Amino acid sequence: MIESPGPVIVDIGNLLNINFDFQLRWYGLLIGLGFLISLLIIYLLIKSKTNENQRQNMLDLLFWVFLGGILGARAWFVILRFDYFIQNPSEILAIWHGGQSIQGGFIGGLVAGLIFYYLNNADEKPNEFLNRYEVCDLIALVLPIAQAIGRFGNFFNIEAFGKPTNLPWGIFVPASKRPIEHLGNATFHPVFFYEAFYLLIVAVFLFWLYSKKKDLVFSVLSHNIKINDGTILCSYLILYSFGRIIFEFMRTDSLMIGPFAAAHVISFITIACASFFIIKLQKKKQET
Repeated sequence: MIESPGPVIVDIGNLLNINFDFQLRWYGLLIGLGFLISLLIIYLLIKSKTNENQRQNMLDLLFWVFLGGILGARAWFVILRFDYFIQNPSEILAIWHGGQSIQGGFIGGLVAGLIFYYLNNADEKPNEFLNRYEVCDLIALVLPIAQAIGRFGNFFNIEAFGKPTNLPWGIFVPASKRPIEHLGNATFHPVFFYEAFYLLIVAVFLFWLYSKKKDLVFSVLSHNIKINDGTILCSYLILYSFGRIIFEFMRTDSLMIGPFAAAHVISFITIACASFFIIKLQKKKQET
């Protein structure tokens, strides 16, 4: 049995013996750590093949994508649990308590990135900005790594766990956090660990694809698919969504859209859109 030490690393107010409500939490620390590691990986990948302006603009873009991702992730979570937050409006901005949706985060980050490129007229400045599809591929490479790190925040917050289990790696969940229908069970599947492991496998596969970019050709249904700019992003979206569909079946806290889990609805839509976009990229490449 695995037991979480709790969400708080240190309570600054108690540590300094002052009346100041500020806590350093594992959830926020891990999200920040995931962002910094992603930033470092992307910088190392582009360092040798970009100029100083391109690197600086890439770092600026990543900051806005990260900020948009945080806002989008929280906004989508709040929308899906609107009945709770309308009664507890003070909790809307309390992201340190947990409650982020990666699917909303992706939409928020994408919108922020597109606005950044539009405001800077980036497509007309190839010597200052990387191609938007290449940027998307770079971000897709590090997203599963950042997500895997962030998933450990669920462990400290004791959330996003699965159904009851007696397996030795089951996570202990205190009665106050157990689903009503499972109050008699003490240990549950650590679905966040399963997803983190899956995301790291996805990351390894995507880096392999990236290393073979523009050289590797897949044959699918008698059609050759080349790894062009944008294909890495689509591959990430398909692979992550596929895994999310599976893991969502294991969870007990799914957010719902009508009778369906919201993660399932968004995942199926994402797979369809990403598959369509891969086909579109291939046709566009053939035309050029």
